[in-house]
Amino acid sequence: MARSEWLRTFVAVYRSASVTDGAQHRGLTQPAASQHLASLERVMGATLFVRKPKGMEPTQRGRELYATVAEPLDVLEVVLRDLEVGSLSVPEPPVRFGSAPEFFASEVLPRLVDRNLPVAVTFASDAELYALVDQGELDVIVTTSTPPRRSIVAVTVGVNRFILVVAASAAPSTPIATLEALGSWLEGRSWVSYSLELPRTRRFWLSALGRPFAAHLQLVAPDLRAVLKAVELGMGVSLLPHYVCTEALHDGRVVELFPVSGLTPEEPWFACARQDGTNRDAVRRFLTALQSGGVDST
Repeated sequence: MARSEWLRTFVAVYRSASVTDGAQHRGLTQPAASQHLASLERVMGATLFVRKPKGMEPTQRGRELYATVAEPLDVLEVVLRDLEVGSLSVPEPPVRFGSAPEFFASEVLPRLVDRNLPVAVTFASDAELYALVDQGELDVIVTTSTPPRRSIVAVTVGVNRFILVVAASAAPSTPIATLEALGSWLEGRSWVSYSLELPRTRRFWLSALGRPFAAHLQLVAPDLRAVLKAVELGMGVSLLPHYVCTEALHDGRVVELFPVSGLTPEEPWFACARQDGTNRDAVRRFLTALQSGGVDST
C-alpha cells in the first residue's frame, strides 16, 4: 500500500513540477511528499527529478516511470472516487466462447453485429473445447460432435453440408455428368485436405465413387481457409464445408466440380454449455444469437 502512495505522490509532483504543490494536491505535508519521493527513488535505484529554478524537472527515468504508471493510477482514482459515492459499476464480463476459427469468422461474427455482446474467443479442437467448457473455462462452445458428458447440454444451431470444389481455371471444360466420370477424372489428380487421415474424403470416395481414395494428396493444412486458398490457386480439389466457400463461389474463384449433396452426410453444429452455465443474461443472449439463423442450412 505504501508504494502505491509513493507512486501517487510522484505523479502529483510530476504534473505540478513542484513538491509543495504536489503535496497540497495529495493532502500531504511537503516533508511527507519529499519522503515519498526519496523512498521511491531508493527502491527504483534512480533519480526521478532534478530540482531546477523553474521547478522539479523529471529525469529520463522519471519520464519512463510516469509513462508507465500515470494511466493506471488515473483509472484507480476514478474507481476509488466511484466507490466513495456508491456509483461504481462493474462491466459485464465477456461471454467466453470457443469454436473452430473458420466457423467463428464465417458464421458467428455476422450474428454478433449490433448485439452489444462482449465476447472472448478461444479456438481449439472439439475435444479441447469440451474439456474447457466442462472445467468452467468457457461459457459456450460450438462443435460438430455430441457432448461426451451429461453435465453439458447441447442445442443444434444448424447443419453443415459439404461440396466438391476446384479452381475455376482447373475445372474441366465439359461438365462432369456422372459419378463414374467424376471418379475417373479425380483419379491421380492433386487433392488438398484439412488432415492427413482424410476420414470424410475417404468415405466419400468409397461410398459415392465406389473406389478407394486415389488422388494425390498435394497439401495438408489444419485451417479450412488455407485449404480453400490452395484450391483457388489451383493446387488441387477438395471436399469442403459450404460455408467456407460461399464468397469464393460467388466471386467465381472456385466452382463446384460435381453436386455431391446427399452423397456425403451433413454435419450438425451443436451449441454447448454446462447445465449450470446459462444463468447469465449475456450467455442466454449469445445462444439466441447463435440460433438466429441455421448454419449453412440451404
